[in-house]
Amino acid sequence: MRIPLYAASLSLALACAAQAQTAAGQPGAVNPTPPTSAAPTAPASPPAVDTSATTSPYKTGMTIKDAQGATIGTIARVIRTPDGATTISASVDGRNVNLPASALTPSADGGAVSSMSKADITASTVPPT
Repeated sequence: MRIPLYAASLSLALACAAQAQTAAGQPGAVNPTPPTSAAPTAPASPPAVDTSATTSPYKTGMTIKDAQGATIGTIARVIRTPDGATTISASVDGRNVNLPASALTPSADGGAVSSMSKADITASTVPPT
């Protein structure tokens, strides 16, 4: 007697569950939200570009001098960063250092004059100890 009672209970439970479901699009139906793709990502920033041949008054090979006329180094590369700033890669005492272009001024002799002294430049680029 117990098995038919369990079978009847199970049939009733399944029938009620099936009846309670509504088809998608009918009133009262809960439509699952479709999966969304991840938000589009912004394109990667372009790499820094060597602009020495185009828009900068500074050119590769130019001599950099301090305000007193002493040679500091030479321009190795002129770089336009993705944010639009210009950076000068200079060779100072055999080391490459990066300087903001705003620290330089074109000089009449075809070089550049730095607002920073050689000591300032080398001190600001020394790796931490």
